[in-house]
Order: sequence, then C-alpha cells, then structure tokens
Amino acid sequence: MAWCDLPIDLLRCISSHLSIVDLVRLSIVCTSWNFTLANYALLGFQCRPSTWLLLSNDVGEASGTLTFCELTIEREEAIVSFHRRFSSIGSNTFGRRCFGSKDGWLVTLDKIDLQPRLFNPITKAEISLPSLFTLIEPQYAPDGSIRIYYNEIFLDFTPYDLRDMFFHKIIVSSNDSSRTVVVIFGITKALALARSEDLTWILGPQLSPYNTEEEEQFEDACYHEKNQRFYAITNFSMVLSFDLNGQNVELICPNMPNPYYRTGNLNFIYYIAFLSGTLLRIERVIDITLDSHRYAKTMSISIFKFVPAIISSTSSSSTSSYSQWISINELGEYSIFVGCNQTFSLHHTVATGIKPNCIYFADHLSNMFPGDVECDVGLFDLYNDHIQYILQPYSQTNWPPSIWFTPSLS
Repeated sequence: MAWCDLPIDLLRCISSHLSIVDLVRLSIVCTSWNFTLANYALLGFQCRPSTWLLLSNDVGEASGTLTFCELTIEREEAIVSFHRRFSSIGSNTFGRRCFGSKDGWLVTLDKIDLQPRLFNPITKAEISLPSLFTLIEPQYAPDGSIRIYYNEIFLDFTPYDLRDMFFHKIIVSSNDSSRTVVVIFGITKALALARSEDLTWILGPQLSPYNTEEEEQFEDACYHEKNQRFYAITNFSMVLSFDLNGQNVELICPNMPNPYYRTGNLNFIYYIAFLSGTLLRIERVIDITLDSHRYAKTMSISIFKFVPAIISSTSSSSTSSYSQWISINELGEYSIFVGCNQTFSLHHTVATGIKPNCIYFADHLSNMFPGDVECDVGLFDLYNDHIQYILQPYSQTNWPPSIWFTPSLS
C-alpha cells in the first residue's frame, strides 16, 4: 500500500502522537495527506498539545514577526528547546499588539482603529471584532491625543498608551461561530462583551451593588464550557458569574481580605480558572521594588479551591455553612498557565514538555507600562514551593508582555 493510500483512521491515530509542527510537516508529504489535514477538525484529528511562549520582539525587529519559544523538561528543569518564528504574517500582526490567547488563537489589537481580531498563526485564519472605540466615546486634544473623561477630569492618552494601558485583558468563550469575547478595560477595569457579528460592545456586569471597596476592580475572567457562563474575579476575591449576554448575574463569592492591598513594593494578582469542575483562585505576589529602573519578579504563588456554602434542612434541624476558599498544594497530573493569556491547564502526559503540579507564569500587564518592564517568566513547583525562572531578564525593554500560547489547527 502506498503512503498516500493509508486509511484516515490510521492517519488519525498517528496524528495523536505528533506535535503541531510535525503535523504540519506531515501535510506536505503528498496531496492526499494535505487534503486530509486541511479538514483536520472535521475528520476528528488531534495532535499532541504543546505550550509555546510568545516572546517580545527583538530590538529593531518588525512587529510583523512572531517569535515563540517551546519548552521541554531536562533533568527536572524547564528549558527552552526550540524557537519558532513566523515571519510571513505581516498583514495580520504588523502594528498590532497581542492581548491574549485561546486554544490556538491570538487576540490582537491595533492602535488606530482599536479593532480586536482573533488570529491563528498556524492556519492564518482571522476573525474581526467590533472596535473598542464604541466603548469609550473619546474626545481629542489639540495635540491629537485622545481624551478620556474620568472622575470629573480629562485624561490624555497617545494612541499607543490608550491601547497598551487602557485595555487589560481579552477573554474568548469558545472557538465556534457563536464565540463571545469579554474585555477588561479602563481605569476602573470594567467588563464589556461582544460577538464577531456585533457592531458595538455592551457593558458587562457592574460591581455595584456588590462591591464594598471603593477601588475594587476586575482582575481576570474565565469561561466555563459546561454551563456556558463567564466568571470574573476582583482584586478582593469577589467572583461574579454571568451568561453570554452579560445577563443573569450571580454573586458566587463576596469580598475577602486582601493582605497585600496598598502594600507599596508588592503587586498582588488574582487569576481564576476551572480544573475538573472545581473553581480555582490563583494568587501571585510580584515584587515591584523600584530601584534604578522598574523591576518585577514573582515571589510566590498560592492556589485556593472554592467551596460553596451548603444549606440543608430537615424537619428536625437545619445546617448551613459559609462559602470559602481553601488552600491546596496539589494539582495532580496537571499544570496551570497564567499571564496575559487566558488561564488554562494541561495534563503532563498529554503535553509531554511540561512538569506536573506546577504553575507556569508569564509577564502580567497589571501595573506595567511600556518602556520599563522586565521579563518575569518561570514556574512555581507546588511539590517543593520552588520557583524556577525560565527566561533571564532581557537587556532591552520587554514589551509587549510575553504570552502563553497553545498552537492548534482549529
């Protein structure tokens, strides 16, 4: 039997043991295999997932180039094994900054029209979203800067600063045609939602009447596939849940004390995710001590699982409990990836280049400003409370922040 005549079932089995790079190489062997892999999703093909880190551009490098590093494990340490460079995608990425990733898609944003797009660098597929200008109704100063009205005063931003400092995180629900996107934006870190077919963004749930702290803001959000709802967390651990239209808001968890709030040299960041149906809160403490320049270094990471309140009653008695976050130090065979990307988890026997029971962290946008950010990428091993810094701080500015990315043919 010729190679081009191999049954699809056998090719599907082979593909499950290959990385995304090897799968792409497989597609150029012959016309038959190229056609089969072009219909990858429809035919149920699955490759072995891998985790790449999208790096900042080198000095002088065109912003139309994307550079990823791929990780592997060597003698129990995470190391960079390969660099993957995409240089023929200028029209998709030139002048745009990546604001996150979701299952093979990057979220990019330009500085002129503020129009987000979902872009798959493997397939070159791209999906446009409504302009974020529909959220902010800007005015313009005489020098051309963009004015935003806040707290009874006008704040002026250059186009670059508005894009890089006013918009914090973009979260995507799913990869199907009905995907909903949530953006965390503004000085107050509010929420807004849109779909690709929408003309404008709509405001999401408001903190009032839930908030009790004047400066409470949304830090992260995630999407739960099973119940088709978003969950968003504030910097005081309050969690709200809402549907794909931003409606039917539910208070999942009220405010909790934040011991690091207003601590001058520490930045305390929350992430939220689901693992095997359990809601998790990841707390990351970053030292932002100011010396001769801005310096950011992750000092510790903690994980908590959410235990909802239980209320039961019988004819003779009733019992109740408060919802609470319980500290855990065990993720089993999984590891979690946090940063400017959407938070996600991978099983180490499926993604063979990662260590189990670890939190992989990349640069985070909170309190970062273009021009004075250093690299803060590594992993926190929950087995021994050990932090390994994977990348050494760059000699040049680390902007835009690095992002975890899982390549896909979806």
